[in-house]
Amino acid sequence: MDDNVEECPVCLTTFDDTLRRPHNLPCGHTVCSPCIDGLKQQGAVTCPTCRASHAVPEAGQFPIAYAVEGLVRRLRGAGLASLPAEPGKQTAPPVTRPAPKATTGLSKRAQSLLQEQEANVLAAIRSCQEEQSQLAEYLTTLGGWSSRQQRLQDELQTLVDQSKSAREAVHREESRVEGRQEEVRQKEQQLHAALQSLRTAATRQEAYEVIEDTDLLVEEDSQRTGECLGVFPDVHAVTFVTRVGVASHLLCLQVTLLATVAEASRAALQAATAAAAATQAALEAAGTAAAASGDSSLPAAWPEASSIADRLQALLAPTLTAEDLHSLTQRARGLVEAGLVFAVHDVEGQTRQARISLEDGSLYLHSLQAQALPNFTTTLQMGKVVPAAPPCEVFLDLAWPGSVARRVVVSLPKDTPRGRQFMLLCSGQRGACYANTRLFEVMNEGQPGECVVGGDYQTGDGRAGAALLPHLDQGDYWESGKAGTVWWWRWRDDPAHGAQFIIIARDMQRGSVWRGVFGQVVRGLEVVQEAARHRPITEVTVVQCGVVLSR
Repeated sequence: MDDNVEECPVCLTTFDDTLRRPHNLPCGHTVCSPCIDGLKQQGAVTCPTCRASHAVPEAGQFPIAYAVEGLVRRLRGAGLASLPAEPGKQTAPPVTRPAPKATTGLSKRAQSLLQEQEANVLAAIRSCQEEQSQLAEYLTTLGGWSSRQQRLQDELQTLVDQSKSAREAVHREESRVEGRQEEVRQKEQQLHAALQSLRTAATRQEAYEVIEDTDLLVEEDSQRTGECLGVFPDVHAVTFVTRVGVASHLLCLQVTLLATVAEASRAALQAATAAAAATQAALEAAGTAAAASGDSSLPAAWPEASSIADRLQALLAPTLTAEDLHSLTQRARGLVEAGLVFAVHDVEGQTRQARISLEDGSLYLHSLQAQALPNFTTTLQMGKVVPAAPPCEVFLDLAWPGSVARRVVVSLPKDTPRGRQFMLLCSGQRGACYANTRLFEVMNEGQPGECVVGGDYQTGDGRAGAALLPHLDQGDYWESGKAGTVWWWRWRDDPAHGAQFIIIARDMQRGSVWRGVFGQVVRGLEVVQEAARHRPITEVTVVQCGVVLSR
């Protein structure tokens, strides 16, 4: 700095005789008036050049360096009295280290330093921009990873639910079968005892008493096998074969015993023989009738070489697969049209069923319900027929007093958290469901952008409807102002209201859009428009909902 004696060593600005007059410090260095005022701290000034500390004079100012002022005058070629302010030059306020706002009065050295520092700042800005770009790209990659992990987690959760449901069903069946085993074991002991009594009867009276007791045992055995149908659905085929063998064996024993111990009672022998023939004929007739009716659970005849295990395996073979359902084979179509196909799913430790229907050439899976299955139904695990996440289509059946239920089909074209939650609430896979909920509000009534609000599955009035999934706003949503748009409000992005949805019934004004769109009504928009006109809106009910399986 010593080479530029006309500049203040603090602000690098040329001295003048008005605002930036030079002042001498006791150490011999010179500083301008604003800078020396800024350097004052607790009655002392520290020299910016040699760091020596000097007490402020009693007058409050250090002496003016007139020699420096004269040098500056000569350099400028003007007198003190007529020294004008430099054109365009702005004086800085008295701060600790004021930065010059104009470079007109700066030396080449100062300007060079400023330009060099400006280049450094610009390079730092470019570095920040490159880092921002890299971070944005990495954030996009992380979002893709998060979506894939979420899909894997949903699929894994579906498998876990299915496994849990299967384990619980197996445990229940094990308990029931073990109890039944003990009953059968006791009954077998009784039958062995009866058999021994039949073989050891010595008198006619004993013979009749033993025959009466064995008849009672056989009748109780028939009741037992009937009750066993509830434990093992297809056990009737086995019990049928067993019952024929036991009944025939006992009848033969009865006939033989009567022939040996009561030759004089020929009439009784003839009656027993007739009873045996009648029983055998009845059993054969039952098998023939079962075959004629198409009931495969009671076969008319089994191959002689087939074992009980072979017969059970044939009876328990799967009657319908998910591939049959999705391809809608002739057999699958017949079962669905007859209302005999259901999807089952374990929800909160309870197995629920969802009816599958065929309407207008499309398969619809209705929401899960805790109800008993009808007889002769075919069941499939819900995870086999319903996708784990969008893209897919779902439906809402709306109805209000004076109208029948009509269907609104919503397309969920992207796998977003909101779309995934909407699908779960339509199917009821997490317990909560839109079925039997109400619409509770109409927005922009009678105006462009008119829309209906629903989805409060807890209170039905818009005060609740808790979210099922976290981070609902972190998805690839889009913007739209068209009628049929399904979306959500940012201010409703609250766990307490996260399941609520909004459907636009009328196009918005040109240029207006809603953000956060995750679905679009593809069929039944007129149903939404009529519902928006119904008053009160709280009478409009989602009577049923579910997932579209095929179209």
